[in-house]
Amino acid sequence: MKISTAHEPEDRQPETAAGHATRKQRDAEKVGAALDTHRDALKTMFPVPSSRAPRRKRTAAAGTALAALLAAGLWGIDPAYRSEHFVTQIGERSTVELADGSRLVLDTATELTVQWHLRSRRVVLADGRAHFDVAAAIWRPFTVDAGQTQVRVVGTRFDVWRRPDGTSVSVYEGKVAVWRKDRKNAQIVLLPGQQAEVSDVDEAQALSRADIAGDTQGAWKDGRLVFLDTPLTEALAVIQRYHRAPIRLADAQTGRLTVSGVFDSRNTDQLLRLLPGILPLQVERKADGSTELGAR
Repeated sequence: MKISTAHEPEDRQPETAAGHATRKQRDAEKVGAALDTHRDALKTMFPVPSSRAPRRKRTAAAGTALAALLAAGLWGIDPAYRSEHFVTQIGERSTVELADGSRLVLDTATELTVQWHLRSRRVVLADGRAHFDVAAAIWRPFTVDAGQTQVRVVGTRFDVWRRPDGTSVSVYEGKVAVWRKDRKNAQIVLLPGQQAEVSDVDEAQALSRADIAGDTQGAWKDGRLVFLDTPLTEALAVIQRYHRAPIRLADAQTGRLTVSGVFDSRNTDQLLRLLPGILPLQVERKADGSTELGAR
């Protein structure tokens, strides 16, 4: 299908601000109309979970869609034509299979949106942590937007954990480019066994790289929490993500204790009961269901 546009006179007057806004609105409407017209063909050409077309039919539809997109000028601006939203509750872990062959594992209390674009695959991680096993597609890169943190890959395995003060990215296979949204020229490349910490609050340590310490990062996918001389305050912050009722420390001094061990994230009540056998602590369950940890 060919989409034609009217030619403007060669001696046109300079465009005013109002005229520019009107033209932008017309262009946006044209893009939306073209997407609506070819949405079914786009789903066939760029797979989403609902697409199950036979290969021969898919190839023919792809050719028609590509010709229409080129004629409409949509290929260059990479518009989105479908999005999928996924959420896990506290204590829940979920696996998502995408139609392009990618596999996502969502940790507890995680929210993300998968956006299908013509020339890219994009994920917006609003909260929590996810593991990405990305199917390779050189011409269609896979990106993750986690607030200030930006991640770009072609095909690889990695985690992205978005926290209130920043984001960590851990790579297990392939290569991953990571940068802060406001500092794209300062991006770093992570190799297997490396991780990046991106701070949203500390400008001096905005982006740093280190080796992954043991199995502390990827164990969560198997329902394990691994702590290696971790300050109790940090360990409890991780445990709290899997525990609905509040967990509190009676005093700051108690929070300076360190904990090591492997625990089951699916039974945080038992984990809290085990802590007094590991550290000089007493655990008290309050009437409101909260748990308080203090020195013994």
